[in-house]
Amino acid sequence: MAVSPSIRPEGPRRDGPKEDVVDRVVITQVLRRARAATAAFAGPPPVSLERVAGRLGIAEIRRVELVGGGAGARLEEADGRRVLAVDRRIPPRTPQWNGLVALTLARTLLPSGSGGEGADDLIEIGAAELLLPARVFTPVAARTDLTMDGLRDLALRFAAPIRLTVRQWLLTRTWTGFALLWRPDGGGLRLGWRAASPGLQFPAPAAIGAPAGAIWSAQSRLHATVRTGRPHHGVEEVQSGAGAAWWFTRFGVVRDLGRRSVLALVVLDRRGPESPRRRPAEGNAAWPEKRRPAAGRSGAPVGAGRPS
Repeated sequence: MAVSPSIRPEGPRRDGPKEDVVDRVVITQVLRRARAATAAFAGPPPVSLERVAGRLGIAEIRRVELVGGGAGARLEEADGRRVLAVDRRIPPRTPQWNGLVALTLARTLLPSGSGGEGADDLIEIGAAELLLPARVFTPVAARTDLTMDGLRDLALRFAAPIRLTVRQWLLTRTWTGFALLWRPDGGGLRLGWRAASPGLQFPAPAAIGAPAGAIWSAQSRLHATVRTGRPHHGVEEVQSGAGAAWWFTRFGVVRDLGRRSVLALVVLDRRGPESPRRRPAEGNAAWPEKRRPAAGRSGAPVGAGRPS
């Protein structure tokens, strides 16, 4: 029986516009707990989540028959022990299996009472740190080309889902920007997932559930990527909520929740928030119209080569 690829371990999908609010203090707590659980891992990747689970008080990761049509995982009590049950249809230690297990383990990292807006982001942040520990992942990511092929190579090396890989890549601060995942919806595309560098605010049009047309023009390479299935990149004129702006963006087709979707990596700076390089102000996340950088010239976003 075919299993739809997914990294959502449990709970209903929550579609529609929303703004995620994640407390930085809580993020720090979650990351500290995740790093304690992976402290014994010295590499090379991938991480053994069975060992990580043991450090989090999980006695066993068990393959079971789960009720329902989708793939998933959940925590259970069995004979006084905590067990992580995973759908037996998912091959162990694959990116999908690792993603489900890491996301389920990450729920145990959240402080008591955590929930509401931002909970999904907190879980993904914790899962990314469990599966792609920063102290091992960061030096590898820093040497990796910031392309769709580079992203896939990182995901393959750590046996991780694309979404957790790109989230951890952003958290390492080796580049500044955000990732926007566009899912098919009727005859168009809507924003289904997003992640950003620490401290960077999303532009107003980049709300979950927003149509692609709220940001991208009809001539955008986003649509060429959908039509051809091939990656595209270049400087894009977009609507940032504060007028026209230009983003250097890489587009690529990925599989998410069993559907063919398009991931957009918006690159604002290659060297991270501490770099003295000129960047847009936090909260705008765009190159203002009067300061549009020309591709390949000084001051342009790193990697802004010839558009495809």
